[in-house]
Amino acid sequence: MRLLFGALALLACSLASASPPPFVINAELDHARITVYSEHLRDEHGDIEFNDILSGAYDRQFVPALRSSEFLGFSDQRWWIRLALHNNTASPQNLLLTLTPGLYARLSFYRPDDRGLYHASHGGTDLAPPWGDLRQRAPAYQLTLAPGSTQTYYFSVVPRRHLNYTLHLTSVGHQLQNALASSGLFLLLSGIVLGLVLYNFVQSLLYRNDVHFYYSLFLCALLLAVLTASGFIGYQYLAAPGLQPRLEAFAALLAILLSTAFTRRFLNIAALLPGAEPWLRATMAGCAIGALLSWIVPVIIAVQLVLALAVLSALLLLWVGFTCWLRHGEGAGLYLIARAPLLLAVLLIVLAGFGVVPITFDGPLLALSCATLEALMFAVGLSRKGRDDLRRTLREEHEEALNAATWHTRSETLARLSHEIRTPMSGVLGMAEILRDTPLTPNQKECVRGIQNAGESLLKILNDVLEYSRLEQGHTELEQIRFDLNELVMEAVELFREKAEEKQVELIPHLHTNVPQQVEGDPNRLKQVLTHLLGACIRHAQPGELVIDVARDASGRADHLRFEFEGSALQQAGDAFSALTQFDNVADDHSDSTRLGLSIARQLVEAMAGRCGVRQGRAGPASWCVLPLPAVLEPGLPEISDVTLQGRALLVVDDSSTVTRVIRQQALAWGMRVTASHDPREALASIRTQANLNDPYDVVLLDHRMPGMTGMQLAARVQEDPLITPTPILVMLTGVNSAPTATVARNVGIHRVLGKPVSGPRLRQALAEELGAAARPPAPHLRDQSPDPGLRILVAEDHQLSQKVIRGMLAKLGLDAEIVTNGRDAVNAVREGRYDLVLMDCEMPEMDGFEATRRIRDWERLHDRKPVPIIALTAHILREHRERSLAAGMNAHVPKPVELDVLRQAIVQFTAGAETPSGSAPANGETPG
Repeated sequence: MRLLFGALALLACSLASASPPPFVINAELDHARITVYSEHLRDEHGDIEFNDILSGAYDRQFVPALRSSEFLGFSDQRWWIRLALHNNTASPQNLLLTLTPGLYARLSFYRPDDRGLYHASHGGTDLAPPWGDLRQRAPAYQLTLAPGSTQTYYFSVVPRRHLNYTLHLTSVGHQLQNALASSGLFLLLSGIVLGLVLYNFVQSLLYRNDVHFYYSLFLCALLLAVLTASGFIGYQYLAAPGLQPRLEAFAALLAILLSTAFTRRFLNIAALLPGAEPWLRATMAGCAIGALLSWIVPVIIAVQLVLALAVLSALLLLWVGFTCWLRHGEGAGLYLIARAPLLLAVLLIVLAGFGVVPITFDGPLLALSCATLEALMFAVGLSRKGRDDLRRTLREEHEEALNAATWHTRSETLARLSHEIRTPMSGVLGMAEILRDTPLTPNQKECVRGIQNAGESLLKILNDVLEYSRLEQGHTELEQIRFDLNELVMEAVELFREKAEEKQVELIPHLHTNVPQQVEGDPNRLKQVLTHLLGACIRHAQPGELVIDVARDASGRADHLRFEFEGSALQQAGDAFSALTQFDNVADDHSDSTRLGLSIARQLVEAMAGRCGVRQGRAGPASWCVLPLPAVLEPGLPEISDVTLQGRALLVVDDSSTVTRVIRQQALAWGMRVTASHDPREALASIRTQANLNDPYDVVLLDHRMPGMTGMQLAARVQEDPLITPTPILVMLTGVNSAPTATVARNVGIHRVLGKPVSGPRLRQALAEELGAAARPPAPHLRDQSPDPGLRILVAEDHQLSQKVIRGMLAKLGLDAEIVTNGRDAVNAVREGRYDLVLMDCEMPEMDGFEATRRIRDWERLHDRKPVPIIALTAHILREHRERSLAAGMNAHVPKPVELDVLRQAIVQFTAGAETPSGSAPANGETPG
């Protein structure tokens, strides 16, 4: 009975544990892929034991494999895999069963013995040692199949990543042969890559090129990722529980980060493709964060992050390389050819791992092969690129040195030429100025005026050439001081008043009421810009109006002011201002001498962080420039009180609508009631009407020249009319050449004559004074003072013509001087006598002015003598020459040709009792530099 019950139990057990369809072995076998003969079962709760599997309770839940490489998705749960083998031959079969890739957290293999009892082999990356029966990267289990027998084998797999398995049945010899071939190829390619790592590292040290450095680090990280993913590191060698999957994820993320960094530097993405820069930086940041988290988060999350970033970075780098190649980026072709195989291989490995691509291959070996090919191509390409970069750098340094030498020689030549021309020109202009003050016939005065105009034009050209040379070299030095903007604009306009009258151009400065009076900037440079622009406008102007409009920039930046030159006088100017455009080259066109001045103006504006250009206005082209000029508040400077002007009635009589508009806006800002009239007859009728209405005008502002009736005639009619009582205050605006004398103006009742153009503050001051405002009398200015005729002055000058000029100018100022011809005599003269002032030329034989000044200062310190003021009179006008003279101990630097007014101011400044230390500002504000 026991035998019967045992046989029945054995039969029931065999029927319950139904096996899957077996793989039949019909002959000697070397290799076969038998994945499709397997079945798999998911253990969702991890509570299924092997005895439960043998009992047959889960047979119906096993799912047959459908592909040669079965993909079961991401999972960290246990899976059961079973496989049946049938030996249909007459001899036993000794084979190896391998499960690839085999890099699972836990792996158990169950096989029966001759008695039908199952034995288990355990391994996996969480255990040590992690291999099967043979010491290799993929677990291999030895099987012995008796003739005609069928055996069922089971695997228990805990992946903790995506489960993608393939089953192979091979002979021992074939497996060893494949293992040796695969390992040998891995070692060969790894050795090549290590050599290329060393090569790129040495190249980075030799050429100091971070591209080689990044690439060597990338190869190291990629090699570590490949060897870890293939099972060499952390599995077959250097095995440690849990090390392999985390090291693989860390190395892969590090390789992606360094690959992206290499791409940025190699292709110069920041300059060539700035739109891709944020994406690359985001990828690098994601990889850096992921690499740190890969040691903390669950392995399955780290693996998913690696795969996601690998796909995204591969697509991004392919797009970046292709786009840079389309834009003809340097090295983009090499990058695309060398890197595309590796990036495509990464995409293929990921797709195959997910089962999207129905092929099986050794992914790490494919990646290593493509990386080796890429590294070889980059080694050749980067080596050639390094040599080209080195040659280009040497060529650029050579060209830079050559250009520097050329510019230095050119500057020295121009400076010497300027000095040699200025010395005789100083004599010519000085003699002309002395001759002009002698009794001359009208024809002789015209000739003298022509000599002075031609000489001043030549000096302007010399200054422009020197300034352009300095600007081309980038030697622009800027000051940041406070100055009166209105005063500076009027000084620039004043320079062109006579020339504008000759061409019948009416200059109309218009400073808007919201423009600050005191600003901070470089007044000398700003004045240069305005004079160059005004000069170009006057040169190409026709009879009409030229408005110099100064307002806040429309961009809304409070510290930016806009200077614009427009008006009917520029209708026919055409493209005269094209040199203001940024890419205009003054050397391309010599047909217009104003192009040099406009090019200088443009470069000065750019040096002051501004911008300039030309626009088409309603009355023709309008040139403009915008400059940063922050307002400066000076509460210590009291303004003229507006109380006198508040509510006063003003009549503006001018045939120019632009002039009346500008004056009207200014007067309204002062609180006045303004009426404008363009016809003198209408103005006369308006004055009578307001007088009859007992609301007379307080001030009438008259233009001198008007059609139908002049301003003088209108003033006379106002004075003669008995109905006009009280008589308003009459103020006349007139040009320089046509201005009436004070006697003639008083005879017709005109209280004040103002020269046109008149600035807003000047007009405001005049109206306030005429209306009885208690304006503070201005402090005496240097230009209003005369030097003391008792001064003892020493002149050191070797040029005879210059001696005569200086002597004549001093005589006109009521001064006498002693003259020496070289620096040595000047030193002896100062030691032997006491002088109030020394006028020192800088270029003299035996001893120049610099050395003479140093010796005088040394002698004064040695004998405790009060320093005598020394003013440099020199034809050198550049900043470095001025600094050299100040460094030698001189008090000021006055360039030749010397202007009488500048010389007078310098003498008064340094002999009025106030000591000015060496290094102070030059007496002549027009000194360039």
